[in-house]
Amino acid sequence: MKPLALAMLLLAGSAPAADLELLHAWTSGSEAAMVSELAAAARRGGVDLKTTAVAGASNANTLLKARFLSGHPPTLAQTDKPLRIWAEAVPLADLGQDVSALFATLPHAVASELRDAAHKPAAVPLNVHRLNTLWSNQRLLRAHGLAVPQDWDAFHRTAARLRAQGLLPLAIGSSAGQKLSLFVAVVLGRAGRDFFERALVQADPALLAGARMAALLQEFRSLKAYTDAGQVSRDWAGATALLLQGKAVFQFTGDWANGEFQKAGWQPGVDYDCTAAPGNAGLHYFEFDRLVFFAQPARLGAQQKLAGLLLQPDTSAKLARLKGGIPVRRDADLSGFNACAQRSAADFRAGEARGDLVLSLSARLGESAYGGLRDVLSAYWASERMTAPQAQARLAQALRQVD
Repeated sequence: MKPLALAMLLLAGSAPAADLELLHAWTSGSEAAMVSELAAAARRGGVDLKTTAVAGASNANTLLKARFLSGHPPTLAQTDKPLRIWAEAVPLADLGQDVSALFATLPHAVASELRDAAHKPAAVPLNVHRLNTLWSNQRLLRAHGLAVPQDWDAFHRTAARLRAQGLLPLAIGSSAGQKLSLFVAVVLGRAGRDFFERALVQADPALLAGARMAALLQEFRSLKAYTDAGQVSRDWAGATALLLQGKAVFQFTGDWANGEFQKAGWQPGVDYDCTAAPGNAGLHYFEFDRLVFFAQPARLGAQQKLAGLLLQPDTSAKLARLKGGIPVRRDADLSGFNACAQRSAADFRAGEARGDLVLSLSARLGESAYGGLRDVLSAYWASERMTAPQAQARLAQALRQVD
């Protein structure tokens, strides 16, 4: 039996007092602002929505499983798992033809992830996030006569100079997702998309065991020298805060960080910068926030109504702007978005036109393989005693796991 299905043998029980309940892990300042607007949009549309926040995606997933086991699941939830995994484990809501028709406004790479095996719409996207982004404190770079590095060799030179001058070059959080984003940026920047696809998505055994993968792992861990010991007790927003406080220069994370910079009143190109990770120019590695709706017949009408509201142009754009990503609709008005979002949107649309967008590993790997990949990278990052060949063997084993 599949891991998620095993955790959810007991299904839907009584509904919450509100029409709908959303379980989510959005707790930073900009995320909270987005959730507040989401709830307000629901109220304006006549839907009574309760929001339940849990700090940390893994904690939220654990609580979601526990809620199913207790027989009191929420009516919808934020999740980073592919929809097919949920469809194999629990009954999903059919959001109906009106919502399905709105999917025509979405990029194919997003719309294809929103239907169950019967082709029924069961989830809605809120925005698109670019993951392979380098965030830079422009104030500190200018003060030291340095520029944003465009390739990995330049990044190492710049980081070494910053460290020699007593600055913290790289802020990072403790989560496995932060390590994975950094590793993917190294792989895409050094080895390219074809290697990424064959090694990490298709689990090519020769590539996983080869000299290039060993070198990529070694470079990944070498970046730890530019970080600090405090990383073990902070999340991604805490790492972004170090840039805002002038205590760190760089951060690799998704463009949800843009929401934090905007909330602080910082201006792109003046106070901070947002560029593709070194060597990643032209590659848009992305994920998107999605809400999965669970089958609860008594609440289906409210679920369908909320799903339709969230896909309306103005609502979709406002939610994306608050959180820091880009609107998910192709026809979105970008006039109110800052330069970082405009740049990401242009790269996303260009990538879609070329057919070379890179969908995140979280949406493409099974639950066991994805979790194993993150665990191996986190352990390798934390332990100087683990060798690259040992990490390669563990990566190959993790990526072979089938749910």
